[in-house]
Amino acid sequence: MSTSDFSDSDIDTEPIDEIFSEAAEHLQKIHNSIESTDLLEIYGLYKQATCGRCNTQKPSVFNMQSRSKWCAWNDLGDMSQTEAKHLYVAKVKKVDSNWVPNHEIGNKSKSSSGWVVHSIPQKQEESDQKAEHEKNAFDFIKEGNFIQLQKSLTVEIMQHLDENGMGLIHWATDRNAVEILKYLIDKGVDVNFRDSEQQTALHYAASCGHVDCIRLLLDANADPAIKDADGQSSLDVADNNDIFELLKT
Repeated sequence: MSTSDFSDSDIDTEPIDEIFSEAAEHLQKIHNSIESTDLLEIYGLYKQATCGRCNTQKPSVFNMQSRSKWCAWNDLGDMSQTEAKHLYVAKVKKVDSNWVPNHEIGNKSKSSSGWVVHSIPQKQEESDQKAEHEKNAFDFIKEGNFIQLQKSLTVEIMQHLDENGMGLIHWATDRNAVEILKYLIDKGVDVNFRDSEQQTALHYAASCGHVDCIRLLLDANADPAIKDADGQSSLDVADNNDIFELLKT
């Protein structure tokens, strides 16, 4: 996408910060209807617009969702924050052609900005191709099927890693499935359970910016100092400074 995809008239009549803020708020209302590839591009633009050039280490290959988000941000290189805001606004307009920023309809009220933390791009899972009787607790977590998860959960499977090297608690955190994560903790899952890369659920929550999951895990005594196979703790992979400070406390 290039700056030629939108006209100067779209952005010059009001400060870009205000329009960017409006676009970010609007995204929270429509994210469920947006294709995952578009969400990934929007995420990268949002991070570039708010934080500048990517300044975090590339997540593990086993944390594919966080890795994809990192790549979307890192690929923008040295793009200026202003240009990223312009492209972000243009992209939101493109995915929702009916959206009109407030300044274009005479409403001068400001809006709060923010990324929709639970709108992580999700590719079609293998579980989608399985018959219902073939699915297990991992599949139900990926689908967000809380009822079927409750029926299929066992102590044994809570201690198991799947073919991706992830445990149930990692999948629940990666999906930002707070209700499911709480259920797993209540059922006795080890909050410091390691995946195949020695990452805990707190590593996932920190790198993805899942604040509610972080708070839930910390309340259950998850240890932010645990290091993964690369020697990094949850503090080291924190998505932003606010997450870092939350983990420190």
